[in-house]
Amino acid sequence: MTDDIASPCIGTCKLDTQSVCIGCGRSIAEIAEWSKAANPRRLVMIENARLRLAAIVQSQGRLQVNPRALS
Repeated sequence: MTDDIASPCIGTCKLDTQSVCIGCGRSIAEIAEWSKAANPRRLVMIENARLRLAAIVQSQGRLQVNPRALS
């Protein structure tokens, strides 16, 4: 489908100790689910990832995160 929501992956595919990607903010379960998920579910995953990345930035002062995921 051409109107599918694009993956938030930025190619920085590395999991932290919580099994969350430090590049896009998705959990390992969300990454595995992405290709089969419908757009409404993808929107939920993107919002969850955005919140995770914002929390990481706030708690650790990390600057190298996906700026698309924070907007």
